[in-house]
Amino acid sequence: MATRMQSMKRWLIIPLLAMPWLCAHAEYTVAPDIAQEYRQLKAKAGQAPNDTELNFEYATCLSYLGKVEEGRTVLKHVRQLDPGFANKVLPKYLKKQQENPNDLKAKYRLGFLYYFKEDYAQALNLLGQVANSEPVGQLNAWALGYMGVVKGKLGKWDEAENLVQRALKIEPEAYGLHAALAVAQKKKGETFAAMRSYMTALEERNKFERYEKQHLQ
Repeated sequence: MATRMQSMKRWLIIPLLAMPWLCAHAEYTVAPDIAQEYRQLKAKAGQAPNDTELNFEYATCLSYLGKVEEGRTVLKHVRQLDPGFANKVLPKYLKKQQENPNDLKAKYRLGFLYYFKEDYAQALNLLGQVANSEPVGQLNAWALGYMGVVKGKLGKWDEAENLVQRALKIEPEAYGLHAALAVAQKKKGETFAAMRSYMTALEERNKFERYEKQHLQ
């Protein structure tokens, strides 16, 4: 009887250990250049809250920092400040990217601008180039993540999930990516998987907030 009970306990424990929100994850860290850019843009945006282009640059940085909700709020502020902003600055961003074709941040910003102006074909093209660039790093992960967001907006949830899964292989502790995965899984009717991904997102967000207080202030 004791042996049978021990066996049953093992079978109960194994699935629990496999649950993402109970697994030990490494701490999500931000690349030094992105951390420095974030601090600088946050300070400038605080001093010039109505500078539309500065706020867009800040929102772009927030997107590849992983602060998805805050980035969305700043983008909304940009749209309120100037509904025609994206079309006005597009030639400038195109020129920057053409003059510096190997500058991944310039390419990402242009792709993010197309995402903002809802030109999804161009957004997928530019972000796809960033996603497939070498060496692989934080920009790759968030390019894939926002490609997943675009696919979701187009109702292509299988493709959205696949893109986010690719992004998580690069940045497995990014709470925004786990949240995006939860949305895709929920839309596909995978309720239990979506719940696990959402719980993981909450856990990783708490870790990120602790990291932010220590390293990004």
